[in-house]
Amino acid sequence: VTGYCAHLAPGPMMMVQPTIQMAEAYSKDRIAPMIRDSPKLTHLFGDPTSRSSGNTLLHKPFAGGHLTLAGSNAPAALAGRPIARLFLDEVDRYPPSAGTEGDPVTLAVRRTATFALRKILLASTPGVKGESRIEEAFLESDQRHYHVPCPDCQTRQTLRRQNLRWKELIAPCYACGECGSLIGEESKHRMTANGIWIAENPGPLVRGYHLNALYSPWAPWGDLIEEWQQAQGNPLRLQTFIN
Repeated sequence: VTGYCAHLAPGPMMMVQPTIQMAEAYSKDRIAPMIRDSPKLTHLFGDPTSRSSGNTLLHKPFAGGHLTLAGSNAPAALAGRPIARLFLDEVDRYPPSAGTEGDPVTLAVRRTATFALRKILLASTPGVKGESRIEEAFLESDQRHYHVPCPDCQTRQTLRRQNLRWKELIAPCYACGECGSLIGEESKHRMTANGIWIAENPGPLVRGYHLNALYSPWAPWGDLIEEWQQAQGNPLRLQTFIN
């Protein structure tokens, strides 16, 4: 998203990670390779080694804007400049207060007040129910879930852990919630490619998206089943799996 905006919708952007150290690591591991490997972005951001570029680990200017990375525990960084596009990552790992300044999400969002076409994105793996920032934000949104079609009956549905089947089967399968057909892992890509987002709380202007690991191309159902079985009897491992 930051790469798209820098290229086609330039303006001041900020990405907030839980800590400054995580922001620095994200800049090194994710932002720098993206710029290096995308010719359009390489041209826009210029040579990061040039002294005149103003490019640092946490501040990357480009034609028409800049990308600033900050930690949620650094109030000065959150309150320092106007921002048109704000990306708040892993918000459930933010501290309750940025120093003595208050909620870091609120501090950062205030930076967008002067832009009519602002965009604010909150993303996170959820933490403890009832204390989760991302859960609260999602409940205030239009609550979109991703519905995929069964290859046999074509009924659209969300993927749920309870519908996984593996006992007495050669390979793990997913049981359709409508017709009961057993769906093999080889059908997952086709199902997700033909899925649609459905708002279950229509009305709010804020869009919210919920997606679990069953949809992921990098999380085979067999691996998730193994992780689920190993978590039984261990509350901390079970919490990690459910989250």
